Amino acid sequence: MKHKLKTIGLSGLLSLSLCNAYADNSDFVIKQIRVEGLQRIEVGTVYSYLPVKVGDTLTPSKTDEIIHKLFSTGFFQDVRVEEQGSTLIVDVAERPVISKLSIIGAHEFDEDKLIKSLKDNGLADGLIFDQSVLDNAVLGLKTEYYNRGLYSVILTPTVTQLERNRVNIEITISEGSTAKIAEIDFTGNQVFKTNKLRDEMYLTTGNWLSWWFKDNQYSSDKLAGDIEKIRAFYLNQGYIDFRLNSIQVQLTPDKKSVYITVNLKEGAQYRYKSVKLAGDYRDIPVAELERLVTVKPGTIINQEVLNKNVEAIKTKIGDYGYAFANVNPIPEVDAKDKTVAYTLFVDTGRKIYVRNINISGNDKTRDVVIRRELRQEEAALYNAAAIKRSKERLDVLGYFKSTDVTTTPVPGVNDQVDMNVKVVENNTGSINFGVGYAQGQGIILNGGISQSNLFGSGKSASLSASTSALNQSVSLSFTDPYYLANGTSLGYDIYDNNYTPNNVGISPYSTQTIGARVRTSVPVSEFDRINVSLGLENNQISVNSNTAPLRFVQFTNQYGNSVNAIPLTVSWARNTTDNTLWPTSGANYSQSFTVTAPGVGAQYYKFLSTDAWYFPLSDSFTWKTNGELGFINAYGDNQQVPFYQNFIEGGPGSIRGYYIGSIGPKDTDGSSLGGTRWAMLSNNLLFPLPGIKDTKSVRMSLFYDIGTLYGGTPFNLTPEQMVRASYGVGMLWVSPMGPIQVSYAIPMFNQPLDNIQSFQFTMGQMF
Repeated sequence: MKHKLKTIGLSGLLSLSLCNAYADNSDFVIKQIRVEGLQRIEVGTVYSYLPVKVGDTLTPSKTDEIIHKLFSTGFFQDVRVEEQGSTLIVDVAERPVISKLSIIGAHEFDEDKLIKSLKDNGLADGLIFDQSVLDNAVLGLKTEYYNRGLYSVILTPTVTQLERNRVNIEITISEGSTAKIAEIDFTGNQVFKTNKLRDEMYLTTGNWLSWWFKDNQYSSDKLAGDIEKIRAFYLNQGYIDFRLNSIQVQLTPDKKSVYITVNLKEGAQYRYKSVKLAGDYRDIPVAELERLVTVKPGTIINQEVLNKNVEAIKTKIGDYGYAFANVNPIPEVDAKDKTVAYTLFVDTGRKIYVRNINISGNDKTRDVVIRRELRQEEAALYNAAAIKRSKERLDVLGYFKSTDVTTTPVPGVNDQVDMNVKVVENNTGSINFGVGYAQGQGIILNGGISQSNLFGSGKSASLSASTSALNQSVSLSFTDPYYLANGTSLGYDIYDNNYTPNNVGISPYSTQTIGARVRTSVPVSEFDRINVSLGLENNQISVNSNTAPLRFVQFTNQYGNSVNAIPLTVSWARNTTDNTLWPTSGANYSQSFTVTAPGVGAQYYKFLSTDAWYFPLSDSFTWKTNGELGFINAYGDNQQVPFYQNFIEGGPGSIRGYYIGSIGPKDTDGSSLGGTRWAMLSNNLLFPLPGIKDTKSVRMSLFYDIGTLYGGTPFNLTPEQMVRASYGVGMLWVSPMGPIQVSYAIPMFNQPLDNIQSFQFTMGQMF
């Protein structure tokens, strides 16, 4: 005789308290347990979840527990508990297994990432299928699309039953079009106009580059970021009582347009009353900390500047070994005078020592290559500046996509940390080919093969070539950046350079220089290096004696058309800029002096100074001043300066608005002679392209260039006579095709033989 004790399915789980109505009220002793309905799951797995065993007495409460235990596994969609004599029968219906999960029509998101996201939420090949999990996953995907502004997205999940209790799941996505921002409005703003607040946001109603930046496509994540920018803007203007009352996002019925309204309360503007330090400074000179407080009483409160002061103080405290110091700004608000007195309370904590330095992620790069760049030492006092500098040095190597330097406390010790250096390695070997264009040079083709981290040793080698109407070159280089343990490098170069100004109408000659050199670089500080190189080269000179300037002919008559040289160059370089591509502060200095050995070819010495200074005027505007100063002289009896070593100026990298090589002394036929004296100064106001929020890809400039090139000719021209200048506007765009530079310049002080070229541009890397 068979009695049904209890049955439960998806609906039964929701009304478990009613199931006792189906149970036999009599208890019985279990002499055998039989499991029915299994297809994939082992019977032993079911037994492991059962709260009863042979010999136990089955009661209604035990029956409830059996059902709960089995159902909570998620393996079954139906569970029945029955009695047959003294045998307990557990009858189950397994949930199907997902045989294959696929997504069709995903363009906004990477399909592999969507599959991974679904797997993290319990939906993947080989997992047990649950309709509720699928429904929640579809809702989650829809939310992600909504966050991207794709409100018309349609997700259609299809579940196909297969044999052996399996299913295929296919999610078809029709993304539709992204909702565009039709209007961004602000209410409650009285001090700042709506247009000013819109300028602080990344999202816009569209501009001529929105097709690229997609800043007119609504995204809830980007809107949240913009709201924080608005909040920071007000706090940096002294409005400490600023509040956001509401943010309304309205979608039109056709789901194609979005209207954003931000309701805010500005409050009153506050100024600093005072800023003072308090707390226990231990062995730190308080004067050093006070110098880091740059805010002045009476000035408008700027939260960003105050936060930078706090971080600077924490960093300085960290230089003395206090790794976990806290600096808490405690405000005292005077609502009547609209001032705030800040007390920066310092809590240094205890001194911390670095026990070990652990390096991970360097599968190719040797540990020693990383450790030699670190300025924090093991078993030494914690030094925040040394740790920061360590990360900076790793970043500029170019071996790694990213570097992460962190410290973790040593378990069981309260005054030690381990420094963890985690790197993600780059592909440091490359084979490249590029195409560019520069006015005055035409199409530029370049290619090469290089490895900047040879066998993980940090050594570099390269073979490169380039060609244009003006220059053709081939070079082979090798560098060991740590030939000596102190960071002294050693390198070698072999090169073959052809310079053909006759091809582009600059001057009627050409040269081929074949040479080799050995070079070394010695670090003298964290930012300074002394560089020395010694070379041996042969210059093959080609001039047309019928059309070439007299000075060119005289030089080849004296030295011949094949001139050897042994150049020795000593240079000093210092770079304190904050960014390689887009500097906004700091300076870059380079001074070089070259002299050729006596008794070999033409004897001369050459000096060139190239310097640039950057001054941040605001978050968006940077002032750049750069200059060059150079001269070249012959030494010894009856020696001449090689005319092909003269300074040749004009063009995009010099005084803009003039054709390349056209500035300076000229022969009677207009051919450029170059000069032995060169001075140039350029002032530039750098700022983002109006309407473009991405300051890391496009930058504009207003510039004024002035310089003079003279000397080395029999015409006795004065520096004042050779002054040329220009002013105009320029743009640099780091495009997917490479950097594109465009400038429009209006020349000044130009003379009749000058070759004017107001509009100039280069595309791709110039070699």
